Amino acid sequence: MDTDASKKPAPCPNDELPAATSARDRRRTIVAASAGNFAEWYDWGVYGVVATMIAQRFFPAGDSALALVGAYAIFAIAYLTRPFGTVLFGHIADSFGRTKALSLTIVLTCGATALIGFIPTYASIGVAAPLLLLLCRLIQSLGTGGEHATAIAFVYEHGPRGGKAKAVGMLSALTLAGLLSGTLLATGLSAVLPPDAWSTWGWRMLFWLSLPMGLIGLYVRRNTQDSEEFRQLQRSRQHKATLRTSPVLEALRTSWRKILLFVAFLGTWSIVSAIVTSYLATFLKQNHALSQAQAYAANTTSSATAVVFVLLFAPFVDRLGLRRATVVACLFVAAAVVPGFLLAGTTPAGAFLGAVLLGAAKGILAVPSLLAVSQIFPARFRVSAGGLSYNVAASGLGGTAPIVAIALNETFGSSLAFASYIVLAALVTIVIMLTAGRRWTGESA
Repeated sequence: MDTDASKKPAPCPNDELPAATSARDRRRTIVAASAGNFAEWYDWGVYGVVATMIAQRFFPAGDSALALVGAYAIFAIAYLTRPFGTVLFGHIADSFGRTKALSLTIVLTCGATALIGFIPTYASIGVAAPLLLLLCRLIQSLGTGGEHATAIAFVYEHGPRGGKAKAVGMLSALTLAGLLSGTLLATGLSAVLPPDAWSTWGWRMLFWLSLPMGLIGLYVRRNTQDSEEFRQLQRSRQHKATLRTSPVLEALRTSWRKILLFVAFLGTWSIVSAIVTSYLATFLKQNHALSQAQAYAANTTSSATAVVFVLLFAPFVDRLGLRRATVVACLFVAAAVVPGFLLAGTTPAGAFLGAVLLGAAKGILAVPSLLAVSQIFPARFRVSAGGLSYNVAASGLGGTAPIVAIALNETFGSSLAFASYIVLAALVTIVIMLTAGRRWTGESA
C-alpha cells in the first residue's frame, strides 16, 4: 500500500541521513528531549492516580460515579487542543528548529500542570473549579500537542544508523519514568500523610512539583542544538529562491492519505497508553479485594514493567524493522489485555500479575509506535505530519478511552468488554502493517 506515491515530491538531499552524532551528544539530546516528556507523563500518572480525589474536590458532592465521569470527561476534552498544539509548535519545529519548539512547549506543559494544584475546591468557588481545571488541562494539552512529536523527532534525528529505535526507546523509557515517578510519589504521600492532610493539600503537591521540573528541563533544552540533518535542511532552504509553504499545509497537500492511515495505525497505542496510564489506577481501586495502598502499588508495578519492556524490546525493533516489530507488539497486546484485566479484578496476587501484563503490553508497543511518528515522514514536515497523526489519534481514541472503558464495563458488567475493544484495535493495526508497503514505513526494500 504505497499511498501518495505519485504526488510525493522527489526526496531532497536534506532528507538523507548525515554523519552520525557523537555518543555524548546523543546522550545529551535524549536527556533534553526527555525533560518535557517526563513532566508530561508525570502529569498523566498523577492525574490518573488522584482522579477520584479530583472528582471529590472539583465536582458537586452526592454522586461519586458522575463526578468521576466528569473528571475523565475533562481529561478527554483537553485532548481537543492537542492537534492545535501540533499545528502551532509543529510549524515552529519544522521551520525554525526543534530546540526552539521544545523550549516553548515545556513552559506551557509544566506551568499549566502546576496551576492545577492551586485551583480552589468546588465547595469554595462552585462551578468555577471544574472550569479552571478544564482551562489548565487545555493549556497543558496544547503544549503536549507539540512536545511529544518534537521530542521524538529530535532524538530520532540525532540517533545513529541502525540504532534509531534504541534511541527512541531510551526517550520512551525516561518518559515513562515520569509516569512511574508520579505514581510512586502519589503512593508514598498517600501512605505517609494523615488522611486529612492528603485530602486537603497533599495531593496538590504532586502538581506543584512540575514547576521545578519545567525549570530544569528548560535550562537543559536551551543548551542543546538541532541535529546535523535539520541544519542541512535549513541550509538547503536558504539556497532556494521560491517561497516555502507551511510544513503543515505541505504535509496535508502531499501526504494526507498517509496521515489518515497513520491515525488508524496509532489507534492501538493511543488506547493502550491512555488506559494503562490513567484508567488502570481507577480500575484497581474499584477492586474491593485490594486496599488503597495495594491498588497504588499494583499501578506502580505496571508503570515500572512498561519501562523495563521498552528497554528490552527497543534493540529488537532495530533488528526486526518497523513493520515486523509492530506486528509482534500488537500480537502481544491482543494476547495480554484480556487476561491482564481479568487478573487485575481478582485477588491481590492476581491484580499484580494483571498489572504486569498490561504494563508489558504498553512497553512493547511503545517503541515501534513512537518510532513510526518520525520514521514515516521526511524531515521537512516530520513534526507537523507525525505530530498531527499522533495527536488526532490521541484525541479521538486515547482521550476517550477511560470513558469508553467505564461505559463498556458498566454496560456489560465485565472488564472483558473493554479488553475486547483493545484487541480489535490491535488487529486493525496489524492489518495496516501487513498491507502497507515498505515505502510507507520508511524502510528500505
